[in-house]
Amino acid sequence: MRIRILMTGAEQEYMRTEAEMLKDRGFLVYTCEEENIEEAISEIKPDLVFVNPHDPGLHSTKVYHELLDNIKYASIPVIYTLSEDDVYLVNRKRTASRDKRNMITDNIVDGIKCALLADSITPKKRVRINRNIQFPYYAFRA
Repeated sequence: MRIRILMTGAEQEYMRTEAEMLKDRGFLVYTCEEENIEEAISEIKPDLVFVNPHDPGLHSTKVYHELLDNIKYASIPVIYTLSEDDVYLVNRKRTASRDKRNMITDNIVDGIKCALLADSITPKKRVRINRNIQFPYYAFRA
């Protein structure tokens, strides 16, 4: 099953090159305008949302923060393009721990891998620390 990516941005021309590159790598890429993002998410049910603005501004940042703040989309990772540095801000699922939730990558394919594969890397069980360990007497010598 191919990975479904929903790409949104202000200009379709700018998104076309990124979408074609991802399609060549085997991803299933859908594009939509920023105003229609909620309808597109409910219809497509993407594995990942990619916000790709040509000129990052207030509107694209607002779309990005609405996706992060909406509890309906908590299970969908979001990637935001920071055009001035050609880096990608990756926000994993909000079910991940807070310190492992946000990452920055310089490659979009690496960003997708980090966003989708990070759940399998993190441990599923919680490690319990035993505070009643008996140390040998020589461990306390200076």
